[in-house]
Amino acid sequence: MATMRSRTRRDPNAEPIIDPDATREAALKILERKRRTRSDLERRLLEKGFAQAAITPVVDRLTEVGLIDDQEFARAFLSGRWGRKPAGWSRLKQELKAKGIDEEVVAAARVQIEERDGVVDEVETARKLVEQARRRYVRDEPRKAQNKLYALLARRGFSGDVIRRALALPIVGSDEE
Repeated sequence: MATMRSRTRRDPNAEPIIDPDATREAALKILERKRRTRSDLERRLLEKGFAQAAITPVVDRLTEVGLIDDQEFARAFLSGRWGRKPAGWSRLKQELKAKGIDEEVVAAARVQIEERDGVVDEVETARKLVEQARRRYVRDEPRKAQNKLYALLARRGFSGDVIRRALALPIVGSDEE
């Protein structure tokens, strides 16, 4: 039984589709399900067998009319992630870069968010994550627990400086206060 993904891919030996109307319809169908970045939409259209020559003008037009907006995508992504799953700035930049968003666009989206919500305190964000995670390591010796917390924060994309500062702060409600 074929999976959904394999049915959307065309035979790599088939001629690419150059029809701009078919390309536009396929792009709109992809965008109807979920917001996409420009590079993600281009990649999906290429996978479906459309020619790059047909994709570029369609994607350009969709960008002009606002159906594709990488900066808005980045702003929405950052807004959602900062509130939902704590991560450091470098991790968030890396995730957006993997989605095909330029670093300048990511930086501009961060500025928009900080203008609206204020500057995000990464140390405080890391500290909250430490408070949540510390309970997992109560039975470990203190040095081992500290190393595990450091590793957790590093995996979440916090810089070494932010991690050291967050781990140096006393935890609310603990004996360390």
